[in-house]
Amino acid sequence: MESTVPVYLECIQSPTDADWQDLQKIHEETAADGLTKNMNELHNFLSRGGEILAGRFNDRIVGAILAAPCGSSLALSDAGVRRITQRRGVMHQLMQRIQRRAEELKQPLLIEKPPAEIQPALLKRGFQLIDNVFVYNKV
Repeated sequence: MESTVPVYLECIQSPTDADWQDLQKIHEETAADGLTKNMNELHNFLSRGGEILAGRFNDRIVGAILAAPCGSSLALSDAGVRRITQRRGVMHQLMQRIQRRAEELKQPLLIEKPPAEIQPALLKRGFQLIDNVFVYNKV
């Protein structure tokens, strides 16, 4: 693994123009199995109360996960990382910070139908598979 890129978590409901550019790049690089929503779909997602949990490095978004309220929980989906920062710990750090935030807010996390290759990592992170949904609940 190359050197780690230090990222911090930002919860975004109103992206700036630069944010939209970064999200577009992530979408273009990961659309097949990452950030699958295009920019119009992201606008709609945000207008319905969703938010983007973004990993920032040097003021740019290098990773993103979509988060939607689901009762008292938060449903996560569409995770993607810029190709230039892949294999540099971006998603690992982003998930750590999201999990810490969930614990502080006492808000369970839900992930439905994640790709098979990341399911073992979710289990190692403390998620449990309950009724075909990966649940993180450290409240």
